[in-house]
Amino acid sequence: MEDPLQTAIRQHQRGFLHEAARMYQAILARNPNHADALHLLGVAAHQLGQHPQAAELIGRAIALQPAMPAYHANLGEVWRALGQIERAIDSCRTALRLQPNYAEAANNLGLALLARGNIAEAIDQFRAALQFKPHFAMAYNNLGNALRLHGDPVAAIAHFRQAIQCDPRLAEAHTNLGQILCEQNQRKESLIHCREAVRLRPNFPEALSNLGNVLRELGQLAEAKTHYTNALRLNPDIGMVYNNMAQALQEEGRIDDALAWYEQALRRDAKTARIHCNLASALEERERHEEAIARYEIALRLDPQCPEAHNGLGFVHHEEGRDDEARVHYQTALRLKPDFAPAHCNLGVLLEELNDLEAAETCFRSALQHDPEHAGALAQLATILRGKLPAEDLAALRRLLAEKDLLDGKRAILHFGLAQVLDARGEHTEAAEHLRQANGLSLATWSKRGENYDPASHAQFVAEMKTLCTPNFFERVRGWGLESECPVFIVGLPRSGTTLLEQVLASHSQVFGAGELRYTRDDFESLPSVLNRAESPMKCMGQLDRETIQRVGQRHLDRLRALNGTAARIVDKMPDNYLYLGFLAVLFPRAKFIHCRRDLRDVAVSCWITNFRHIRWANDPGHIVSRFREYRGIMEHWRATLPVSIFDVSYEDTVADLEGVARRLVAWCGLDWEPACLAFHETKRPVRTASVTQVRQPLYTRSVARWKHYEAALGSLFAQLGERPA
Repeated sequence: MEDPLQTAIRQHQRGFLHEAARMYQAILARNPNHADALHLLGVAAHQLGQHPQAAELIGRAIALQPAMPAYHANLGEVWRALGQIERAIDSCRTALRLQPNYAEAANNLGLALLARGNIAEAIDQFRAALQFKPHFAMAYNNLGNALRLHGDPVAAIAHFRQAIQCDPRLAEAHTNLGQILCEQNQRKESLIHCREAVRLRPNFPEALSNLGNVLRELGQLAEAKTHYTNALRLNPDIGMVYNNMAQALQEEGRIDDALAWYEQALRRDAKTARIHCNLASALEERERHEEAIARYEIALRLDPQCPEAHNGLGFVHHEEGRDDEARVHYQTALRLKPDFAPAHCNLGVLLEELNDLEAAETCFRSALQHDPEHAGALAQLATILRGKLPAEDLAALRRLLAEKDLLDGKRAILHFGLAQVLDARGEHTEAAEHLRQANGLSLATWSKRGENYDPASHAQFVAEMKTLCTPNFFERVRGWGLESECPVFIVGLPRSGTTLLEQVLASHSQVFGAGELRYTRDDFESLPSVLNRAESPMKCMGQLDRETIQRVGQRHLDRLRALNGTAARIVDKMPDNYLYLGFLAVLFPRAKFIHCRRDLRDVAVSCWITNFRHIRWANDPGHIVSRFREYRGIMEHWRATLPVSIFDVSYEDTVADLEGVARRLVAWCGLDWEPACLAFHETKRPVRTASVTQVRQPLYTRSVARWKHYEAALGSLFAQLGERPA
């Protein structure tokens, strides 16, 4: 008759843990001091997640037979599971003292050292384990993990492959290889290994999560979320799975849902930098910049070498116009992770805005070298090169667009990029079709994010502003504003020539071009808190007193002066400030107000062809018509009521007579003429709008009457706009 212990061990080896545990307990009922039964029951308890019980059982076995190396090695794994890393290390070292060539103990010691953050020492222990036992598949797998953390993905991949060669059924090696291949943008092979890991171990939550990750990268979000759900059903305490689900929801544009899932992830795992980074990226999408920065900084405190945190901080600083800080963070991210395609792309966008187009192109190509399917880099290349885009890049763009599972956001930016190329090549019919698809996808994305444009709400805002800003209102507050002539406000619709006029003025030695600042809207929306009233900003504007006007105006001026303390004029060319001209005229009655006008049909086409990051009304012809109608109405109101003069500049006149318009513009600002204003395209300054490439070139006329190329596609829109600019 077979020894009961051997029967129990055989059940244990087959994976029948509960049955094996029952058999070990039967042995102990007959002999409470059976050391092997105590030890193996402890191992089974550990495998079932009952770690405190496991520690107690294996400890009793060691008390009975302290010279058994296997007992100490396995107790080390239990201590590691309990988070008692120093005790884990001590147990493994004891096992190795008892048996110096004990491969399993060296492997377990490596795991404990890895948990303590001693990556180099862990690598040494895994290599020692492989010297003792050359075909030790799990040691190859663990060495691969350590090398990955050490920043050597090539060596990590090689060791995961070696683990699979030693044991083709090792699910851990398949899932780890799949995850790192996904991170290296080798998604198709990654999917093979991740699916194999789940086939081998269907109840392996980490493998299910990794399979979800590669499916998410491939755009198969529904299936990815199913695997995340199944992983959490098996183990609801893995913070990273909540993080992964949040990323899938963020990809779908469901930002609020994503934020909630990131918070759940942090409740379970607050010490992983990556989760803080991903939460920060979602906050940034909501333009909650201060909160995003705080999260990225937490990530860096947890892991100062985190490239994702540096890249994210770079992006937020870039959005806020802090270019020097943004550049440092992008470069740091690339120093830490040279193959980090998103950081290459982001640095390229910054360099493009700084007029280093050659370096920008190099960055975009570096991104594509590391990730040939990086949609953002391809679209940026298409946008800056337009008709000069090489044939192989155009073919790559079309190939990527043909991928059936491409995420909508990526598909939209590729359609926009391809349309820019086709437009420059005169292939307007095909360009229009790509623009139809691009704008449709963007419109759907806004909807998913719950950020639909509401024409009625905007019309109500305009109506309320016109009702408030009457001659009587302006008479009541006359003389209460600041006397500074420093601010110059350039307003108008997007794509009406505002960036061009700012660039002309910024080429003057006494003018600083500040770009598109959010100060005016921020000041307007801050009025309830400034006045300490629980009313709308509009109602508060109607209740302004001299002290509040001076206070808000001085704060605004101080922020401008913080950008440049010596310039005689500081230009804020936020186009949408045409909505707040009445407010600005109250704060700064001696400021210079410049309004850019352009044929509204050309403005409509230029908006329709541009991939705006924050403008929600430009993707729908009906929204464009509604927005332009309200624009015309409020500009007519300002001309009739505003107590300050507005200098109207026609884009068409500027193109036809740049010098004449530029001279009048400089004189309007109270400055002497400088010829440098005609060489605006040579001025070295950041330009962070959709017009960045245009204002880096001498003035051209091809954008005048551009609408005629798209009459077939947008004829109904043009008919509603008419020819007359505002």
